[in-house]
Amino acid sequence: MANPGRPVPPYANISHSILHNPTFIQHNHNIDQRLYIRSGERRKYPLTSLCRRISKLRSVFLTAGYARLLENVATAALHDSVHVLDPPKCHPNTRVAIIQNIRNWTVGQAQEQSRKPILWLKGGAGAGKSAIARSVAERCSEEGLLLGTFFFGAADSTRNHVEKLVATLSYQISLVLPEFRDTVATFIEEDPLIFDRSISTQFNTLIIRPFWRVLTNHSATLSTIPCLIIIDGLDECSAVNSQRDLLLTLQEVTNTTSLVRFLVCSRPESHLNNTFGLSHMVPIIYKIFLDDDYAAGKDIKLYLEDKFMQIKEGHPFKHLLPHPWPTRKMVGTLVYKSSGQFIYAATVIRYVESPRHRPDQRLNAIFQLRPPFKDLPFTELDALYRLIISKAEDPSAVLDILVFPALYGQFDAQDIETILQLEDGAVEVMLADLHSIVTIDRSVKFLHKSLGDFLSEPQRAGDLYCDLSRVRLSHVASVINIFSSESGANFHLSNSF
Repeated sequence: MANPGRPVPPYANISHSILHNPTFIQHNHNIDQRLYIRSGERRKYPLTSLCRRISKLRSVFLTAGYARLLENVATAALHDSVHVLDPPKCHPNTRVAIIQNIRNWTVGQAQEQSRKPILWLKGGAGAGKSAIARSVAERCSEEGLLLGTFFFGAADSTRNHVEKLVATLSYQISLVLPEFRDTVATFIEEDPLIFDRSISTQFNTLIIRPFWRVLTNHSATLSTIPCLIIIDGLDECSAVNSQRDLLLTLQEVTNTTSLVRFLVCSRPESHLNNTFGLSHMVPIIYKIFLDDDYAAGKDIKLYLEDKFMQIKEGHPFKHLLPHPWPTRKMVGTLVYKSSGQFIYAATVIRYVESPRHRPDQRLNAIFQLRPPFKDLPFTELDALYRLIISKAEDPSAVLDILVFPALYGQFDAQDIETILQLEDGAVEVMLADLHSIVTIDRSVKFLHKSLGDFLSEPQRAGDLYCDLSRVRLSHVASVINIFSSESGANFHLSNSF
């Protein structure tokens, strides 16, 4: 029952109130009195005091939202993460042309390509994609062009999936654009389960909407806003469906805004080729394939010469090195064997520069001029070959196909099908998972010349070893059998044995 001696407080509209413990705090600033009711006691608070309390509470909520964002960040996926040991970077004065090309595309100076908001940098295993991506990230960060990066890693459980990708990018944008932080924190508080939603919904809520709100209130011209997001190693994301979904989400994002550009780096896996080849994707994709178009051979030669010079100047056993060392022929052979893939050259250098051995003897072991040491030269590269081939649906049938380019160089795919008595198109289907080490068009060709060496050396290949001499004899027998049969009249062998 109301106390007749105590005035009834004015009607309180709680439609915009916050429940804090047992207390209602009014957000309606149109009333004359601000009341704080506790234990039957009424206290008057001036407007400024109440505003300070509301501001403090809002700050608490925003801090909570931002804390949730940080909980979902994959720190190892950052381009400058301390958790990644010896991250690959481009050797000084190498990859200059391609890095400049990507930078020009980022700022809209690449003519026709600048109208395409997604750049797909693709290349075989060990071509140096991640090194280029990190070098681009560092340069664009220095120039104020970088919004964020995410480097997938197949062997790292914190970054071999897409679950933390958007949060990681959103966190980095909040560092580049400080006003972005409060905005994205607000959206997280409105939907605390946002991190469990689809990749598309996360992009919209944690990046696009807050990004647009910041731009609306931004006093600077749009040309000064950072625009580049780098996603490296997409093929190292564990789920193929997630890779496709991410690419389709990036396409949706570019339909929403023209202010964000995506550099996507990956191996040319068949499902990625198919996704990038969709009719609605083709007009927005600018593709760069890492091959000799960007003077990879020249860059690898420079890298090898610089590294050998460092060894001659700083190795503990430098006084035992012959002169000249290495010979020009040795360097030229290593460049040729690299096939434009930096991983081969880098593997050679890591082996040769061992401080426990004479560098010239280690190099001689690579050229098989002396017995190998206990640690084999190409352990890392061999593990890569083994992993890729083992992922094929039928590794044994794949090996039957791979021996053709190993023996004869580039070899016609239809001829392989005829000799092995396979169905039309079988070669392309069986090699669908090997686009990172072979190219399949009308013919089959190794991206890595050293792959043939791997297959023919039992100590390196193990159970994948192929006795090429015996295989050659079986091929000759098959061809003779084909020509002696009725079907042989229409068979024309385009390759020579």
